[in-house]
Amino acid sequence: MGYGPGVTGRGLENVVAQGVSVGQRGAAFVDVDETLVREITFLSLFGFDAERRGELDGPATLREFFALRERGMGRAESHRWFYRLWAGRAVADVQRVGREWFAARLATPGFFNPAVRQRLQQLAAAGARIVLVSGSFDAALRPIADEIRADDILCTELAVENGCYTGEVSATMVGDDKSAALRAYAERTGIDLSACAAFGDHHSDTAMFDLVGHPVVVGDRDRALDDYPAERLPG
Repeated sequence: MGYGPGVTGRGLENVVAQGVSVGQRGAAFVDVDETLVREITFLSLFGFDAERRGELDGPATLREFFALRERGMGRAESHRWFYRLWAGRAVADVQRVGREWFAARLATPGFFNPAVRQRLQQLAAAGARIVLVSGSFDAALRPIADEIRADDILCTELAVENGCYTGEVSATMVGDDKSAALRAYAERTGIDLSACAAFGDHHSDTAMFDLVGHPVVVGDRDRALDDYPAERLPG
């Protein structure tokens, strides 16, 4: 597996301590689920909503989702399957539920990964843009972005018609989608990807890692990342 630009070995030292330039032309791209936070946000939000509404069996639906994954359904396809469950719901209503869900989760100890959050605070103070990059969707991510004062969100986009979700996905944000999104973001904003950091917990995040100068692997659950040359943070 290739080194990201500017990376010279696995034991990359603290980005801030090294004095890495992440100012006006740099950014920190951070995966959210099980990286910045210790949950899968789009699943957690769905379960929260299902329990309140009582119209769907949330636990059974989540079991079906994971069963599909275990039978080989890909990440992007499984996301499309799951997001169909929001069909017909008003966007404004789901966004409201998202804010309520986040308030409840924020009150739960350990929701945020403190090591990642602290590093992002350091990078933001040094002038870096903070950009969430996630397969989750806006209703779950917007409250998180507001809480950490993220500059932008790159995420799964759900189709909307007459103010309601149609159940279709306009754009996924998994694997290679992330690398395409980073390239487009860099072109749009004029940032230098070699002066950027990327945080992730899964081997699919190498799509981001390979583009930036400073990859950061969070946690050690994905053994496929054991030999990837990156800074390490606890999960």
